[in-house]
Amino acid sequence: MFKKRASNIAPVIGLIVLVFGTAAVCSAQAQPPEQKTPQQIAALAQQYCGSCHTTPSPQLLPKASWPGVIDSMAELSERRLGKPYIPDTALHHIKALYYGSAPKVLPVLPYIDRTHPQVQFTQKPLSVPTQVPQIMSITQVANSAGYFEFLLADAEAGELIKLSGKVGELDQWQEQSIAQIDLPVAVDTLDANGDGLTDYIVADLGELPPNGNPSGKVYVLLNNSKGAYEKKLLVENLGRVSDVNALDLDQDGDTDIAVAVFGGQGRGEVLWLEQTPSGYQTHALLSMSGALNIDDTDLNQDGIVDLVTLVAQEHETLIAFVGTGKGQFERHDLVSAGHPMFGATSLTVVDLDRDGDDDLLFTNGDAFDTQTDPKPYHGIQWLENRGELKFAAHDVGRYYGAVNAKAADMDGDGDLDIVASSWVNYWQDPKRNALVWYENTGAQKFIPYPVNQSLRGLVPLILEDFNGDGRVDILTGSFRMDLLHQALKREGDTLSFELNKSDQAPRSDRLMIFVSQSRQASSSP
Repeated sequence: MFKKRASNIAPVIGLIVLVFGTAAVCSAQAQPPEQKTPQQIAALAQQYCGSCHTTPSPQLLPKASWPGVIDSMAELSERRLGKPYIPDTALHHIKALYYGSAPKVLPVLPYIDRTHPQVQFTQKPLSVPTQVPQIMSITQVANSAGYFEFLLADAEAGELIKLSGKVGELDQWQEQSIAQIDLPVAVDTLDANGDGLTDYIVADLGELPPNGNPSGKVYVLLNNSKGAYEKKLLVENLGRVSDVNALDLDQDGDTDIAVAVFGGQGRGEVLWLEQTPSGYQTHALLSMSGALNIDDTDLNQDGIVDLVTLVAQEHETLIAFVGTGKGQFERHDLVSAGHPMFGATSLTVVDLDRDGDDDLLFTNGDAFDTQTDPKPYHGIQWLENRGELKFAAHDVGRYYGAVNAKAADMDGDGDLDIVASSWVNYWQDPKRNALVWYENTGAQKFIPYPVNQSLRGLVPLILEDFNGDGRVDILTGSFRMDLLHQALKREGDTLSFELNKSDQAPRSDRLMIFVSQSRQASSSP
């Protein structure tokens, strides 16, 4: 659970940093003390591990995992600095301390398997299965007169795809590729050239494994009014771009662009591009790897746009950039996880308690590191906005590999429930869930229910009534992290994937809607 950053958090013993891009610049090598008491060994852990990131508790991993993880982190620091950082004697003591202090196994989360008395879901496929589905995001760009239009960021195909169709005619929905993008991850709408037509701004991750390479790009797709789009490169040589958001950030009446650059290996940023008569001018907001998103809000309700980002990697911090006017922002670190294995994955701005201000709903479920088991501290939580930039943290529920969460009234009782998806889980156990929903029983108290126990790895979520029956359905797509993990190849800091692309390779469900039904209605003759 996140703790308020303002709290005085006592240091805890630990050593772990995410292999994907962790690269805090550590301090110069220090000589360890010769004493070997537990307190002095704990000081060694704080000295060598705490110089790079917050030192987490041994309780975060099973004891058998710690020696290998600590060795990996020592090797990582040596590669970063070009010389050994942790002396062998200190390394031995730290590993012994962690092995002796850690649990044999981590607690196991209970199954989410109870049946809701009124609501159930039926899966409706929208596309043919593919080899390694990688639907990175689904963005709704139209919803009017009984017609839906979405943009799919399909990393498997390397395409931005338009999905469209009428309400209630799910069998007739169509896909149309509108641009070739190496690794599309996020998209937003804008009118880039002032012609009154809807254009798109697209984030190209560049490379899937986190690294510090300048492979990220931002494209604009210009609508030619004939159903086609002209792709133009707007920005290149960024780190791995994770999100884009088109909006007026300086209150001058034109559209600027906020950009989150996840990057990797200690290199990343959050920036915004100011639209000027001669082009775009770059303004830096944050220099830090791991930014997952860049969403707009008005946290203090002063009428000036604020921005929020959830930063992963060793930082695991939720940060707000509070607008003060004319493109100026003040950074506020709202909460921090207190350890680098939290595994932040997504952030959604929503008024969850419906009191008129924006709250922050977020997930943690990234276990793609040196110890890849799903963790019992994965799950969903939210920050209640209490005004004046003060927030109260609330737990929704623990859920292995939680990667996304959205809110809607799923049971029609007038309050907001939560739907969450998982991309890292114990998939060999048929009772684990790729998709769940949490019923709000009142005053934001939640009870979990399963949506699907047969799929493996879902990420994007769109909650709408797609068949016109007045009930909220779930549009989602597969992201098979388990298959990517099997294909992962490591060479030092370099990560790559070797996928089986033969015609005989098995296929997986790619895109689907879970149609909400009344349990009584579906069981009637």
